[in-house]
Amino acid sequence: MNLLDRYILRTVATPLLLALAVAGALLLLEHMLRLFDFVLAEQGPVDVVWQMLANLVPHYMGLALPLGTFLGVMLAFRNLSLSSELDALSSSGASFGRLLRPIYLLVAFLIILDFLLVSYIQPYSRYEYSQIRFNVTSGALGIKIPAGEFVDISDRVTIRLGSVNVETRDAENIFLERRNRNGGRTTITARYGAISTTPDIRSLLLKLQQGRQVIIDPLGEQIEALNFDAFDLELDLPAIGVFRERGSDEREATFDEILQHLRTETPQSSPLYNEYRAGFHWRIIHPLSFLIMPILAIAMGVTGRRQTSSLKPVLGVAILIVYHETLEEWGKVVAAKGELSPYISMWGVLAIFTFLSMALYSGSIDKARTAKVMSRRETDTVRLAGAEAPPPAGQSS
Repeated sequence: MNLLDRYILRTVATPLLLALAVAGALLLLEHMLRLFDFVLAEQGPVDVVWQMLANLVPHYMGLALPLGTFLGVMLAFRNLSLSSELDALSSSGASFGRLLRPIYLLVAFLIILDFLLVSYIQPYSRYEYSQIRFNVTSGALGIKIPAGEFVDISDRVTIRLGSVNVETRDAENIFLERRNRNGGRTTITARYGAISTTPDIRSLLLKLQQGRQVIIDPLGEQIEALNFDAFDLELDLPAIGVFRERGSDEREATFDEILQHLRTETPQSSPLYNEYRAGFHWRIIHPLSFLIMPILAIAMGVTGRRQTSSLKPVLGVAILIVYHETLEEWGKVVAAKGELSPYISMWGVLAIFTFLSMALYSGSIDKARTAKVMSRRETDTVRLAGAEAPPPAGQSS
């Protein structure tokens, strides 16, 4: 790599990394608020939010990486155009094809990174995210007892908490009823209590204060009452359901697993065959889209110094978003349902995106060259009409 290649890479890398960081942060922040609301509503531990966000990073990286690549290349060439550096590079003999050489070295790295991301990292992170969400809702991270509601924590135990401190897990105005197999029951009320569970979430631990226990026999004739200042109680909890195995959704399957499924199954033998086939093509098309990003980015970034257009960057982002939404929300969906072949619904979308990008690139380059020629003509020396030429040397006028 020579000085020009390093300069182009440095010019592209800075806005690329900034765009990638900003886009990823905005996407994560938007989802973080919803995760906090979900976990607090389920009375789960707050640190679970960070685990769920960590497993969402690969998913949002798959969205932010194409956008960051496009914005990085587009902003770099827009700055080169506005600062006349692009004209200087062209005058020195560096064509647009030559300027694209270091960019495609960077794109080759991004293609490998994106393939690993969508084919291997995202399936595992998506499964882990779903498992954590299941654990929060199922009580595997702590039993959920909403304040002010009667909750059956097992077939024979009902509990009600007047109010709950989410941070300390202390409760007030506690009511508890235990029903025996022979028909008897025990009712416990307490003014205060600390609620926790054993590490394996098999038992509920209650440390009650200032309460009363009433024991009623099966016939309801004999009643025993006991007042207490402190009373520790352990209640058995029902077994927590086991989360499903990975692979029920093609988005949780790795590239190798999808390929193995397509080799061993047929549309008749497997109801997931079409979904796996659509996922296989998507995992190839998504990285290949990076080959077209620089072409579209240059088409939207190159502009004239005198006639700058603020609409072109917006149009480029819109084209990129429409392409990805059409590919994933339409092309992949209809291919997964078996309504259209992925070669039509998915590769066809890629072909249209490629043709449109090439057409815009060709038109933008032609305009840039025309503007350069017109700029040169304006700076040429202009001879005034009617001006007399000076007499030759040695002759008088």
